[in-house]
Amino acid sequence: MGLELYLDLLSQPCRAIYIFAKKNRIPFEMRTVELLKGQHLSDAFAQVNPLKKVPALKDGDFTLAESVAILLYLTRKYKVADHWYPQDLQACARVDEYLAWQHTTLRRSCLRALWHKVMFPVFLGEPVSPEMLATTLAELDVTLQLLEDKFLQNKAFLIGPHVSLADLVAITELMHPVGAGCQVFEGRPKLAAWCRRVEAAVGEDLFQEAHEVILKAKDSPPADPTIKQKLMPAVLAMIRRDPGVGSSALAMGLELYLDLMSQPCRAVYIFAKKNGIPFELRTVELLKGQHHSDAFAQVNPLKKVPALKDGDFTLAESVAILLYLCRKYEVPDHWYPQDLQARARVDEYLAWQHTALRNSCTRAMWQKMMSPVFLGEQVPPETLASTLAELERCLQLLEDKFLKDQDFLAGPHISVADLVAITELMHPVSAGCQVFKSRPKLAAWRQRVEAAVGKDLFQEAHAVVMKAKDLPPADRAIKEKLKPSVQVLLQ
Repeated sequence: MGLELYLDLLSQPCRAIYIFAKKNRIPFEMRTVELLKGQHLSDAFAQVNPLKKVPALKDGDFTLAESVAILLYLTRKYKVADHWYPQDLQACARVDEYLAWQHTTLRRSCLRALWHKVMFPVFLGEPVSPEMLATTLAELDVTLQLLEDKFLQNKAFLIGPHVSLADLVAITELMHPVGAGCQVFEGRPKLAAWCRRVEAAVGEDLFQEAHEVILKAKDSPPADPTIKQKLMPAVLAMIRRDPGVGSSALAMGLELYLDLMSQPCRAVYIFAKKNGIPFELRTVELLKGQHHSDAFAQVNPLKKVPALKDGDFTLAESVAILLYLCRKYEVPDHWYPQDLQARARVDEYLAWQHTALRNSCTRAMWQKMMSPVFLGEQVPPETLASTLAELERCLQLLEDKFLKDQDFLAGPHISVADLVAITELMHPVSAGCQVFKSRPKLAAWRQRVEAAVGKDLFQEAHAVVMKAKDLPPADRAIKEKLKPSVQVLLQ
């Protein structure tokens, strides 16, 4: 039946997959799904991808969504050159770290820049206020600085001396604001030189071919009223400010920087404990703003938990940390299966959850409990209602797309996907949301996950968050320190 890729080269993740497949001579049939005509919202496309998003892959009877999962699937099935996704443990972890980070940072900033600067005023005829555009471009600038300082540093490519999936994902993102006329590389000679190296590595003709559509986006004719009406619910979300939260190693010991108030930290904690991985717990108290300290920035310049320190090697982003621990400590296969399609299912969920379930669960907890109890800031009823409705939508997708009629999200055995999902869901549970009420399938899955990791360990990991409703109000200094980061959760 052959490999089919459902793409629209207006989309940055689609461009990454297109370039990767072409560069590595992977034979595929391209099925164009035109986003600006709303074809991704059709019932026919939902048979391929119930998430109604591109890119999507169909390989015989096997279908797969989420660009990161698709790229990893292609690297494994077609055994491409090692530099794309290295076998070396630490180099592989660096790729994972970038791929996890970019979902809610560079990708969001680049997407918003394109839509706010070009697509809203030109295509939809909906001007964006100068203040909002300025905020979006300032956010993009901050993210570009992190890209240089944290990931590129003084290397030829983001991971080291050779191009990798991280570079391909990054450069296709950056071409979104470039297509909108943003001078992304002006005043950034290091980033400009990196861009030229990436173009040369994939081939300039292929690079230009893949980006021809996006570079002409500013010339798009205005959408007709039918298309506007079809697209507006999906694209209006881009106006709102949705949140982004060897031998020497053995001698020094593994350190995990965690706060069990954080759902990704709980996933890492449970995983390490369940698999008997020895580590030193370094508590970083989020509600005291300790993640913003200069001392912690030496471990993780992104100033987020969880973080890992393994000798001289440091790593951020929970998904990257979980995969690093899987590989280094050779945990049972069911956590991150060797089977190509089973592993792709785990990757698919881990990529989806960043901007879906995690976003909804975090916002639900903060809007329903943390803001009024801890910060003394009431949330408008309509804002909370919208957040809880979005949570319901994500829960339905979790059941229908990922769990289906299986015991666990990726099949008959527990995986890191289940661990990441259940720790997310305990956030709104702690705020009094009846997440599992009227959802017997999801409730039964929860019981299986708890039994698989051990109820005592599960309760231990969640003791802090389940007591969050009893927190005393924050003092003024803490409120001021946390205000910039939590404000986006209240909108």
